[in-house]
Amino acid sequence: MDTTINDRLKVEKEEKKSAVVFAGGGSKGAYQAGAMKALDELGERFEIAAGTSIGSINAAFYVQGDFDAAYEMWNTLTVDDIMTNGVNLDRSLESVISQREQLLPFVKTMVNKRGADVRPFHEKLKQFFNAEKFFSSPVDFALVTVRYPSFTPVEIHKKDMVRFGDDAWQWLAASGACFPVFPVMHIEDGDYVDGGYFDNIPVAPAFRLGATDAVVIDLKTEKNHAGYLHHPRIKYIKPSRDLGAFLNFGKEALRFSIKLGYDDTMKAYGKYYGREYTFLPGPHAEQALEWLSDKFMDILTEAEARFDFSGSVRFQRVNNLEGCTTLLASSLGVYRPTERELLLEALECFLRVCGYTNDVDYNLTELTSMLKSEVDRLYPMLEYDFATAFDTVCGFITAHGGKAPERKKQEDDRMLLIYTSLIRALQQMPLI
Repeated sequence: MDTTINDRLKVEKEEKKSAVVFAGGGSKGAYQAGAMKALDELGERFEIAAGTSIGSINAAFYVQGDFDAAYEMWNTLTVDDIMTNGVNLDRSLESVISQREQLLPFVKTMVNKRGADVRPFHEKLKQFFNAEKFFSSPVDFALVTVRYPSFTPVEIHKKDMVRFGDDAWQWLAASGACFPVFPVMHIEDGDYVDGGYFDNIPVAPAFRLGATDAVVIDLKTEKNHAGYLHHPRIKYIKPSRDLGAFLNFGKEALRFSIKLGYDDTMKAYGKYYGREYTFLPGPHAEQALEWLSDKFMDILTEAEARFDFSGSVRFQRVNNLEGCTTLLASSLGVYRPTERELLLEALECFLRVCGYTNDVDYNLTELTSMLKSEVDRLYPMLEYDFATAFDTVCGFITAHGGKAPERKKQEDDRMLLIYTSLIRALQQMPLI
């Protein structure tokens, strides 16, 4: 009997393998613990896990199914669990000065041992690496390390680690040996250092293991793998805010990273809204977003067409000017954003300029209702001319502790048009 195309498609769908790929980045790996928690709650499952450096350790946690253990480790980890006489390096001079008593022993160890004393880190790896769970898991695994001193890349798969049994954790240590801060890792007849010297996000190894699609969890705000940015089979999750230094194991820094990883993953799957701000869905949030997006774009499009830019721009053709939506799209980093994305970015810009913190989560329904009640006090904003409206918006921003944009500057005029259009849309929004 001939196989139909529908039969074939069904078989191929069943044969597909998904991979989760973890980037390297030292203490910033706490972000991936939050992402793993979100993926688990979302019911996402992967047949392959790959990682480099700290990413290889988080990938091993995934293979073992130890999501709670990973979350616990990152919530309780300290610099003393990583190195003897260690110091947290968060890029600030004040931080270094506050740890001056630990700094000299740390430097002495670095010199004497040609790298930090990372025996505590290795003990931690032994504690959390479970050979029985790892090798019996149906999830396949790959990591990248680099042979020293030739800096030749080495790709290690789960099958290559089997013969090492309980000592297979050494390959995780090799992938994470961020030389010269950490010493080289000696395994059998070879020396190895951090895989980030070759490939900090091992997407290709995951595909070589048979993956047909992948979720990548990066640790930098700029995407590491430009070649995969537009790949239709890759979901790319990256920090919406800077995670700081790669050797800062302070509790606040780790907890910030964990929460951000959770929130950013929820946003990537459409469960939360926002970019640098986090908007939680509330009752009727979808309806409010749909209505506000449409009304905001109606008002902005009309306002931009009517606004006279000749006062702020001289000796420049109008068709060379950047539009309001172009400014928002550039801020988003999206070539052709949706109306909803433009509205949310305008809302973030407005909250930022008014001084609202992005360190807390906002219920979207409650936030828009609160803002509506605030801007309704500006009535009759809808009837104002542009000059009066701009002055009113600037007064509103200043009253909330923010710094109002300067008038008669090309970009600032466009931002004021955006804020004015947002306020006018909020004023017309029906009660939720």
